[in-house]
Amino acid sequence: MKALRRTAAALLAAAVLVSSACMGFGSTEGLTPNPIYSYDYSTMELVQLSEPAEGAPLAVIDTTVGTIKAVLYPEYAPNTVSNFVNRAKDGFYNGKDIYCVLDKSIFMTGAADEHRNTGLTEDGQLIANEYSVNLWPFKGAFCSYNGHTGYGDSRFMVLNERALSEDDMNTLRELKNKSEEKLLPDELIDAFAAKGVVIDFTGAYTVFAQTVEGIDVIEKICSVPVSGELSEPVEPIYINNVTITEYHRA
Repeated sequence: MKALRRTAAALLAAAVLVSSACMGFGSTEGLTPNPIYSYDYSTMELVQLSEPAEGAPLAVIDTTVGTIKAVLYPEYAPNTVSNFVNRAKDGFYNGKDIYCVLDKSIFMTGAADEHRNTGLTEDGQLIANEYSVNLWPFKGAFCSYNGHTGYGDSRFMVLNERALSEDDMNTLRELKNKSEEKLLPDELIDAFAAKGVVIDFTGAYTVFAQTVEGIDVIEKICSVPVSGELSEPVEPIYINNVTITEYHRA
């Protein structure tokens, strides 16, 4: 039970980062250093906003409430994607429950134990976070769960969004880097507002995939009634299977 409480507490801490840290992105005590302050934004390509390349790896997640299709980014998060793909091919995700729906903003799955405290990797070693200036926690993004440890495993989160207020937008535009220069490009901030984002996850987790079909399923899952210390769906939701295939333009 204590372990369950710790897991729930870690998730709830992430949920309130945006208000408690004034969008300090990792400046809160106890969190791993946030990489966004060291990014070279001149090289940024918002790949999640573009149509995927023909033949890009695609995950098809069939759940009991609908199907989500997400393009994978092995070029930016090779170790995280490799573990996800191998676990999918092994059938590890088949029958896994969606065990946490938090704040109508995210849902979690992929745990290896009944208490949802561990996940699975190829060699039993945790996977170091893989950050990229090109990948952000937009609505529909898949993020590896690490509890702010800087390491992940088979557990992952699928993001819905949290609305940004005018004050939030102003705060984002006023953020400074170590040289006291404007930190985030307007292009990125405008994309947050247009596409939707879970802003407090910025630079905190490995983003490794982006939904290209099934946003409505994500919204449905994130709107279900929940109960208990881990915000579990009242009516259980399961992954039937995860298939790895290729993206092809319609």
